[in-house]
Amino acid sequence: MSAEAPKAAVEDLIAKVVGGKALEAFDRYYADDVTMQENDQSPRIGKAACRAFEESFLSKIKAVRTYVCDGTLNMSEVAIQEWSNGKVVREKFVY
Repeated sequence: MSAEAPKAAVEDLIAKVVGGKALEAFDRYYADDVTMQENDQSPRIGKAACRAFEESFLSKIKAVRTYVCDGTLNMSEVAIQEWSNGKVVREKFVY
């Protein structure tokens, strides 16, 4: 894989999430054995468990904005990802 390929994959994943296609991005870019963790909580293990959490989380969101606004919740979040063979294998969200 070229040095540009991982950058393009990350940029595409971000574009899909911001564009309202987070589950499409998840299906494309997350490994079957992925682990995902929120702050210091126990990680979720496996693509099915992680996708179910994402579906539940996304069902509660009315809109995603990447700019400051007068919404009910303004939040900053960092996703720390480990990739292997073009897929996210580990992700931790810190907010």
